[in-house]
Amino acid sequence: MINPLFKKIIEIFDSFPEIGPRQAWRLFFWFIKQDKKFQNKFLNFFQILISQLNFCEKCFFPTIEDKLCNICSDNKRNFSQLCIVARETDLITIENLKKYKGLYFVLGGLILPFENKEIIKERLKKIEERLANDNKIKEVIISLPFTREAELTKKIVEKIISKFNLKVRKLKKGIPTGGEIEFIDPETLEEALGL
Repeated sequence: MINPLFKKIIEIFDSFPEIGPRQAWRLFFWFIKQDKKFQNKFLNFFQILISQLNFCEKCFFPTIEDKLCNICSDNKRNFSQLCIVARETDLITIENLKKYKGLYFVLGGLILPFENKEIIKERLKKIEERLANDNKIKEVIISLPFTREAELTKKIVEKIISKFNLKVRKLKKGIPTGGEIEFIDPETLEEALGL
């Protein structure tokens, strides 16, 4: 008989995106085999994360305690450019290029049957508010995946942007159909962004 606590932990791991029951068990057994110092450090960091987590009030990237993330609060950034991404991992991928110096807006996903549409609908309202109220923004880069699933989200974003007199840039060729931003190699992404 498997301990009920083990099963509850496995259920949590299993609820992570792209983690199935088999991987959940692997994560569980890996974690319990680590030394107590590592386990306590891990739990301590998670406790800090849970107690101090915020989302940037401008771009919705996670931050600790602050109202603005490090990017939105950086005066050296180009405040006239705004790159709209689907997920936080897309932002990280573009940032790792170290070429784009503008700001971001994280939609929190795409309008898909299995995603939480409430978060995305709320963020779409927020992007419209931001474009209406931030007169520093002159150019918007739509950096959404080249997937059939992303098309509906892309059309909604384009419709919102069309209400404002802004330069719009879309990802150029190079990203394959079905390509997710976070998995594109740096050279292709840099070219697609026109950097």
